[in-house]
Amino acid sequence: MKKIFTILLSVFIIMGATAASFAATAADGTYSVSATLNGGTGKATITSATLTVSGGSMKAKVVWSSSNYTWMKVGGVQYNNENSGGNSTFTIPVSALDTPIPVSAETIAMSEPHVIDYTLTFSSSGVTMKESSSAQSGKSDNQGRSSGSSKTSGENKNQADDSNNDEGEEPEEQESAGDSDTITVENAYSKSTSVSADMLSDYEGKKMKLSTVRGAVTFDKAATAYIAQTAKGGITLTMEDLSEDDEYKELGYDLVVDLTLKDEEGNALYAEGEKGKATVTLNYDKDVEEGSAVKVYRINGDSKEEIESSYDAEGKTVTFETEHFSVYAVAPEHQGGGSGALVIVVAVAVVAVAAAAVIFVNKKKRMK
Repeated sequence: MKKIFTILLSVFIIMGATAASFAATAADGTYSVSATLNGGTGKATITSATLTVSGGSMKAKVVWSSSNYTWMKVGGVQYNNENSGGNSTFTIPVSALDTPIPVSAETIAMSEPHVIDYTLTFSSSGVTMKESSSAQSGKSDNQGRSSGSSKTSGENKNQADDSNNDEGEEPEEQESAGDSDTITVENAYSKSTSVSADMLSDYEGKKMKLSTVRGAVTFDKAATAYIAQTAKGGITLTMEDLSEDDEYKELGYDLVVDLTLKDEEGNALYAEGEKGKATVTLNYDKDVEEGSAVKVYRINGDSKEEIESSYDAEGKTVTFETEHFSVYAVAPEHQGGGSGALVIVVAVAVVAVAAAAVIFVNKKKRMK
């Protein structure tokens, strides 16, 4: 009887510990964690991984043992290489700790680019865990539940030599897990972002959202289809900041961005008279005075055209719709199309005319 009681007690203790671990979430902070990569030939590794937790949301900056990886795809979203001068580096979302996460990555180490499927597991060792309420424990895996609860700083356990340990095998067909109705590519570290020809081929019935450090562009389904069918290979969106150019500074614009979309052969796409529409959101962190509106202008050589737009004061962005790319300028303007400035000009003119009239009358009186 005593033996049975001891066994039952052990079971309850194990169950309690397991329940406690599933009720824990990662505390906000930045951690160096171990990341285990499985799949491919096993030659490639993750040499370092930095986990950042904020408000229950987790993301990791991962560095590969190779410089030949151009992009990673997680949950249907493509993330571009952030380090063009060294080992391939990506910042990706982490849905859970101690759980294999399906990812894909494109390598150019072989005769032609290949996409390889992997699983990536981030260890909870070294991550400070916090107990969540019963309501929190029922939330999605995005809160990163884990069985680990160590509070010490963790060192990366998966260090590898900086060598060209690239994949040399033929990859299996890439899975489309997590796909939605939008092709999404994010690059928050550069003015440009690229979409591979392989990813672009999956365009039917989809929109396409491309983001850079300066904003984002979302092409509707018609525009996405036209671009995919017209492009020679992959495409690159560039959002060039021209705000410091003298010709635009003299005109008083706060922000000037040149939007271009080109394929691998350098052909300009979505330049004029294209099909479909694109919604452009530009980051606009300027202070806007109360009573002022933010205006957007399409610049075509020496002419400009005001286009309908909306300004998000909280998000510090300005959004507009376009049917082709050009140079776009942003500037605050007093409500009423600059009527405040017009009133001042008119008032000065009236005063000047009145003064001239007084001088004329006085001069005429002296002549008499």
